[in-house]
Amino acid sequence: MFSIPSVNAEEGTTASINNKSSPIVIIGANGKTGSECVGVCLSSNLPLLATSRTGAYTGAYASFSPPTSVCDVTIPSTVDEVVKGSRAVIFAASASKAGGTPSEVDNVGLINVAKACIKERVPSLVIVSSGAVTQPNSPVYKFLNLFGNIMEEKVKGEDAVRIMYKGNNGGNEGTCTYTIIRPGGLTEEQGRGVSFIELNQGDKVSGRIARADVAALCVEAALTPNLTGGTTFECYDKDTSKPIQTVGLSNIMKQKNKADDNVFKTGKERQGSTFEELFTGLEKDF
Repeated sequence: MFSIPSVNAEEGTTASINNKSSPIVIIGANGKTGSECVGVCLSSNLPLLATSRTGAYTGAYASFSPPTSVCDVTIPSTVDEVVKGSRAVIFAASASKAGGTPSEVDNVGLINVAKACIKERVPSLVIVSSGAVTQPNSPVYKFLNLFGNIMEEKVKGEDAVRIMYKGNNGGNEGTCTYTIIRPGGLTEEQGRGVSFIELNQGDKVSGRIARADVAALCVEAALTPNLTGGTTFECYDKDTSKPIQTVGLSNIMKQKNKADDNVFKTGKERQGSTFEELFTGLEKDF
């Protein structure tokens, strides 16, 4: 039996989102992180729509029979249809053999989703990207980019979204905005919870983090664009933080920081016992 992670749905109501009965649309729901987003919404009794290229949800929470729909990010008409009337959209899609190349999905596909969200005035678009995406000389970037230039395409997609949203006053009531989340090395472990998570900005530090915790971050960010709108941040377990240049080996070895370690700090670390504390003070992209 799966243990479904949850978020504080009431905490998210501070975002002044009017359509609380409208669904959070999860694009890429059959992926591992997207499926965990489905689980978070189910456990928190948040209306959701799990989308995939086929329209079927086959993820870990399929026995709960979440509402589903077709959405292929390479076909804009299918994106427009699912985005319309949504409370928020989580972009958890990524390239796959069946679903498209990094250029088609992580770049152009993301742009298609952002266009639809802006057109339909969706308050919050949350994007799952990747740590080290702006660090082409790092071992993590070099390794991951071997797979169809995926890191290069992800950062192109990120940059395009920022340009598209620049005319919107991110997070304020009546506007639509975006949040870009850059997870560290993703694990299949049980989520450790908000108090174990550290956020950072600038793409200088990363670590490891459970997909379940990334999903909780995504849903909470979707519910609180007043705190996360117009921001880009990295996320990882605070006891796994390492500089981008060395984090790959640390993640492979599953290393954790010790109390007496001289841990590299950027000065932009954020921690908190609640998601509101964690998100408060994030620097806007512009």
